[in-house]
Amino acid sequence: MKRRITLWALLGAVVASFWVLFGIATAPNPSMTHWTVIAITAPASLLGQSVPLTYYAFILLNAAFYALLGLAAETLRPRTTRRFSR
Repeated sequence: MKRRITLWALLGAVVASFWVLFGIATAPNPSMTHWTVIAITAPASLLGQSVPLTYYAFILLNAAFYALLGLAAETLRPRTTRRFSR
């Protein structure tokens, strides 16, 4: 379970890194903070509208959000038991 939650956090960091690189590539675009796609895939951007975040903090915060999402998903996921027949 720890490995799956780590993968969720890694996915969150990758998504946030993509948005950071996209934001750097299209730098003079101030309307980018109002995109719904960014708000859905990177929930840390909603916090960044009221509190100034650095790129590193944005990536780490988004990874933490995804880790919490992964923790919730993994705890709600039904457990499968393997039965070995002899």
